[in-house]
Amino acid sequence: MRAYEFLSERPIQEDKSSGATQFNSELGCMLGFVSGTATFEKLLAGAYNKKLLNAEGIIAQATKDKEMYEQDYFNKWVTKGAAIKSKIGYNGKVGWDGVGQGNKGGVADVVFEDDATHSGISIKEKSGVTLTNTSPKELGFDYTGDIFKSYFKEHWNTWKTKVIDKVLAAAESAAPDRVIGAPNDKKSQTGRDKIRAIQYNHEDHTDEAGKVYPAKTYSIWYGKGPDIKTWKRDAFTRDEIEKQALEGNSLMQRVFGDWYQTAIKNDQQVLAYQEKLFTEFSKLAIATIGKALTKPEALTKLLQMSEEKPYYYYMPQGKNKSGKTIPEKLYEVPGTNDANSKINVNLKMASPIEYKQVKGTGQKFHVKVKNVANGEPGPEEYATVTLYVRYANGLFAENPTARVQELKNPEYLLWVAI
Repeated sequence: MRAYEFLSERPIQEDKSSGATQFNSELGCMLGFVSGTATFEKLLAGAYNKKLLNAEGIIAQATKDKEMYEQDYFNKWVTKGAAIKSKIGYNGKVGWDGVGQGNKGGVADVVFEDDATHSGISIKEKSGVTLTNTSPKELGFDYTGDIFKSYFKEHWNTWKTKVIDKVLAAAESAAPDRVIGAPNDKKSQTGRDKIRAIQYNHEDHTDEAGKVYPAKTYSIWYGKGPDIKTWKRDAFTRDEIEKQALEGNSLMQRVFGDWYQTAIKNDQQVLAYQEKLFTEFSKLAIATIGKALTKPEALTKLLQMSEEKPYYYYMPQGKNKSGKTIPEKLYEVPGTNDANSKINVNLKMASPIEYKQVKGTGQKFHVKVKNVANGEPGPEEYATVTLYVRYANGLFAENPTARVQELKNPEYLLWVAI
């Protein structure tokens, strides 16, 4: 099946960004601590300044990113915030770590006053415990750029080249007025829309803005984020595309990754090259991650349990991949310097790391963790955390990241359900 048949019916457009989701969930939850009827408009007008930490900074950040605001979704999180406040009984001022500020401080997204017993609340806007997004370097890897390329360059180059060859061939064989990966209409082809797509220029082409795309080049639409000015449509020769691809990842290349993500189940030829790469990488990863996590402090940091103060962790109700409902959860996570709680944490792996086969372009590992601070626990008294090394921000667009997700049985790590 040609790429056009895969993609023309499923336009590759920018979905709601993770930044927008963070913005509404975190800021909305924070406002719920101010009032269950608080509004975004009143926040920007300064109506809640006396109840906020760094009110000017919050308003400045919220104003800067206000295009991310989605009223219904935001208001739902205001309601959730008020309900959480009722459960934990905190009545002090609140702050926001803030989208765009990098979350470089503590774990908490909704921040409490310095003299509070807890540092604040870590918000997970979707169901499923996602503890942290990090670099594979935190798992013991030593590399630069794309981790798969860095360790297995030959396999990576072959896989990526095969994907690009398939997409370029599909673009060339498509009708002259067809765009692979985007709707076929004039507005979509002027470069003004936030789309990712590719089109082969059989002849010189000039768009409505007067930009020329030479014959025998490929027009590629690409970009990232809500600002339309960052989205582009440029012409590339085959040599330019192949050279950039082998040098590393870039936003322009995401159209090739998007095609592959769609076609992967049906193109066994290209999939075979990915499997060669991932098989070799998984062997390395099991040994590398296993060695790194023998250190208790590494496990503690990975599981977001290195904070001096305790904090709250909130996850809304949702559904897993099989459609099963996952209930809403609110936990109290122990701190490392909480003398009053008499909690003692010393984490250790309960068994060797397990590699789990998954569909797609990621690597999945299970790590079983136990707390041995008070002696050896029972054989089934361990938590299981899932580690992913994957292209979380777009295949071939950005380098792979490491994510810590799907924490099961956190009570064995002394997380207390509320």
